[in-house]
Amino acid sequence: MRETLPFTLIEEMTHHLERRFQPLNMQGEIASSATVDIDELRAATSTAMELHPMSRARRRPSRPTDSRYWWEIPTEPGRVPIYEVDSEEYDLRTVRNRLYGHQFDLTQEPPFGMVVYRGGGVDGGDRILQSTSHVVADGVGVLRFSHATWTAYRGEEPVGDTVGLHESRSLLENLRPTTVGDACEAAETVGRRLRDGVLSPTDIASDGGSDRAGWGYERRVLDADLTGRLIATRPPGVSVNDVLLTALHLAIEAWNDAHGTPTGWLGVMMPVNVRPDDWFYQVMAMYTLFERVRTNRAHRRNPGTALARVARQTTRIKERDLPERTYEVLALLPDGLPVALKHHLPDLLRDGGARLLDTAVLTNLGNVPVSPSLGEGTESEVWFSPPTWRQIPVGVAVGTFDGELHLFCRYLLEQFDEPAAARFVDTYVTHIERLVDEVVPAATAD
Repeated sequence: MRETLPFTLIEEMTHHLERRFQPLNMQGEIASSATVDIDELRAATSTAMELHPMSRARRRPSRPTDSRYWWEIPTEPGRVPIYEVDSEEYDLRTVRNRLYGHQFDLTQEPPFGMVVYRGGGVDGGDRILQSTSHVVADGVGVLRFSHATWTAYRGEEPVGDTVGLHESRSLLENLRPTTVGDACEAAETVGRRLRDGVLSPTDIASDGGSDRAGWGYERRVLDADLTGRLIATRPPGVSVNDVLLTALHLAIEAWNDAHGTPTGWLGVMMPVNVRPDDWFYQVMAMYTLFERVRTNRAHRRNPGTALARVARQTTRIKERDLPERTYEVLALLPDGLPVALKHHLPDLLRDGGARLLDTAVLTNLGNVPVSPSLGEGTESEVWFSPPTWRQIPVGVAVGTFDGELHLFCRYLLEQFDEPAAARFVDTYVTHIERLVDEVVPAATAD
């Protein structure tokens, strides 16, 4: 038996965006000191698929004249897509790029794939790599599904969501404008954003890039002391995310200055989770919209000024529900519009559209309430990154696990070689530390 669900407007937009550029897949990995039992992992993943319906979803084949895309969700998990690869035969970069560069045929296969990379974990243990289509899940969704898998693998019972998939999807339907005034306000909001994006932002200077396809990856962990100060010591109205966004703006300018590249205005894409607070970390689905946080050279002359500028923008985004306004404009499209025309949906969204691009993307998972362990007495490392593509070649993800802030960077090989990528990420960490140690305390005292 199969259940059918129409695509949400976010899913439609992401689907068309992926077809416009390249695969938009989320990276999720756990490098463990354990030796993974493939049969137990298959059983654990099957349990997670039973809990999270979108992990079983297939896109019903469509015709250009159809007005909607539809999901078909089988009752049973079916085949669990897990493969084994020996680290002595393939290097990690090759395995990663084949997995995360795979274009999921959502009409034929599940929206995720997993690889057990033998000997590629911690201290000779194994690494589990999971690629998930961004059409069906955002970062929270990937974590939710992964957590259920890890929990089941440890022999524990995964905790289900407090809301069902249908109930959660009704949240997005409630964002549709209900009055003419709401519709006009939504259109005006997006109109201002389109005008704001007429000029392209400054790019990050390339260093050692090549014509090779694929990505490179960097990971850093801020110690518990620095993470604690970042979380505890901030002026009113400034969030942890504001500090991280500001540090990225400053790091890009410092990087470009070191490479003799003038830096005008910068735009960092900020994914915004539209789930309500009471189930903010629940439901495997694509419930993220995007906003741009921008600065110009005048804002960045003083780190404190840059921080204040970023905080004002993020506060305005939260107070005025700007991501929801974007969704409302999409909802103004005629219900009968053929999917052949809807492939222009990305052009309605500044963030990631073909004409309106950003310098980089920063996604913040916050204080992640999950344990990545595969079993008692085992050690593990978590890896996670958002999609990047030629128009936005550098993506950064941050998340706090067990009191330590983890920072992940995925970049196109056309942008950096490995030494350059390491220097760029180190530059970013330096500016986080500078803001935490110097700028934030001074602003708090004022």
